[in-house]
Amino acid sequence: MGFRPITFLSQWPLKMVLTIPFLVQVISVVGITNYLSFKNGQATANDLASQLRHELTTRIVQQLQETVERPHIINQMNATALAQQDIDVVTGKGEHQLWQQAVVFPSTNLIYCANESDGAFLGVGAAINGQQDTLNIQVANEQTDRYFHYYSIDAVGQRSQLYTTGHKPFDPRNRPWYVAAKAKQQPTWSDIYLDFDTSRPTITASTPIYDRETQELSGVCATDLILSRELNRFLGNLDISSSGIAFIMEPSSLMIASSTQEPMTSQQSRSRIRLAAQDSQNPLIRETTTYLNKRYNGLDQVKSDHLDMRLEGQRFYLQVVRFQDQRDLDWIVVLVVPEHDFMARIHANTRLTIWLSATALLFSLVIGLAITHGLSQSLLQLSAMAKNIARAEWDKAIELDRSDAIGDLSRSLMMMATQLRNSFTTLEQRIEERTKELLQVNQELEQMARTDGLTQTANRGYFDYYLEVEWKRLARSQRPLSLILCDVDYFKAYNDTYGHQAGDRCLQHIAQALLQTIQRPADLVARYGGEEFAIVLSDTDTDGAVYVAKRIRKILRSLPLTADFPVEKPLTVSMGITTLIPMANYTPQDLIEASDQALYAAKAKGRDRYCVLNPSEASSA
Repeated sequence: MGFRPITFLSQWPLKMVLTIPFLVQVISVVGITNYLSFKNGQATANDLASQLRHELTTRIVQQLQETVERPHIINQMNATALAQQDIDVVTGKGEHQLWQQAVVFPSTNLIYCANESDGAFLGVGAAINGQQDTLNIQVANEQTDRYFHYYSIDAVGQRSQLYTTGHKPFDPRNRPWYVAAKAKQQPTWSDIYLDFDTSRPTITASTPIYDRETQELSGVCATDLILSRELNRFLGNLDISSSGIAFIMEPSSLMIASSTQEPMTSQQSRSRIRLAAQDSQNPLIRETTTYLNKRYNGLDQVKSDHLDMRLEGQRFYLQVVRFQDQRDLDWIVVLVVPEHDFMARIHANTRLTIWLSATALLFSLVIGLAITHGLSQSLLQLSAMAKNIARAEWDKAIELDRSDAIGDLSRSLMMMATQLRNSFTTLEQRIEERTKELLQVNQELEQMARTDGLTQTANRGYFDYYLEVEWKRLARSQRPLSLILCDVDYFKAYNDTYGHQAGDRCLQHIAQALLQTIQRPADLVARYGGEEFAIVLSDTDTDGAVYVAKRIRKILRSLPLTADFPVEKPLTVSMGITTLIPMANYTPQDLIEASDQALYAAKAKGRDRYCVLNPSEASSA
């Protein structure tokens, strides 16, 4: 069937026929490029936001762990000192230790101890005016009629002068922190409360002290921690995003800390109360709390998760962490990052891309028209030449149904194609068949070049190449590389007794046993030479290599005795194990030499065992 041109295209000028497909292609490419650019940018922004959320919440949790563990460490130190009588809450002995702790850990508000016998109290903390940089010694006991006495402290931590006293008697044994430690008989936390002096959310860590002989309660040591002062500063310094926030609250929704630096308390009537997250001045905190409350049917059901939230048509990335410790702390850490913080630059780039694409489209149109004009003239000449070549009638001119150069060219090229089609088809079939044969031969040659013919494991040449490749790969990621050198015990005696053919079958059985011990594609079993084998274990530490060595011994002991495998007792191997993290000061040869030394050590210790030899230590089993 001959080719017949589309009727309506045959009436179009040649320039238009060439230009319109060109414009459609350019517009399609520009549109698809812009779309893919936007989608890829959006995917990149999502990945970046996910990484940022994970990194920031990890840092927040680490800071929380350090913050909540510090008071209990202080308490344990003071409890030990009180039990050893290095601290005496009645005489004031040891108050210098409390002062040193308050100086070293400025996040604490008050560090103190009280005894059970008479309720004597001794502490060092911030001045009663709430100035954190001013410390004083606080004393309350029978000598002060149980009224607080506040002493200033000089530059070296010594008690100076009495500068004020309390207004009512104080018995620490009735305080919640003392009662809680006494009741639980172990280190514990108080509920979060508003410090009476600073009116900030504060929590007390307390530890009971028991007499070593009578096991009776002798006192309690405690540390006050103003959470908002410690955590607000940390959250505020986090580089979240231009409008992202982080905050911490209890499952009751009461705020603990926030990166917004807003007060964690609110005024109600004549007293201050703790701020609830849904009452925050920050709308993002309010809406996020409402969203979590609805999603989990209550904040007490919130779990650690990463979520997406939409608010007023905008998308927000959420990372929620349920922070808990072994002393019954239960807080909710929330990180909120608006999507537009990441997409603003992408939108700007998209607009710039559209503008540049439009400019390029206009420029391409002008260039395309100019090229089309020149191309149409060339096609007329090419058509005449192609017709003469196809029909070998150099002096004849054929009138075509179509009046443009495309009609002439199409007919002449079709005739040429008809003449050449069969030849090309036959040639392509032959080339394809020959190519398949060559590929198969190449694969067989490659397999033969790297395989040991007897054991069907890798040969020595491929072992050297593979070890070098894995060494370089693991050097980039700084991951461990283990090598096990195996030597068949008493193989020469076996060979002499049963003959070389039996010796070959013995090596084949052992090779199959070694191959059973590796499971991962990156591991390699190779015949190192004679009766020696090498096992390369990529990304494997010493424990993993030892596990493989133990499996080898187990499998060898379980080898079945057959007619072609005559042995009086199970065959055994000696193994040398070395693990290195590839670094500039080591080479693959160092790994081989260390494994070889370990192998000789195993043989020297009686064979049928493995030895581990690393640059810094050696052990055997």
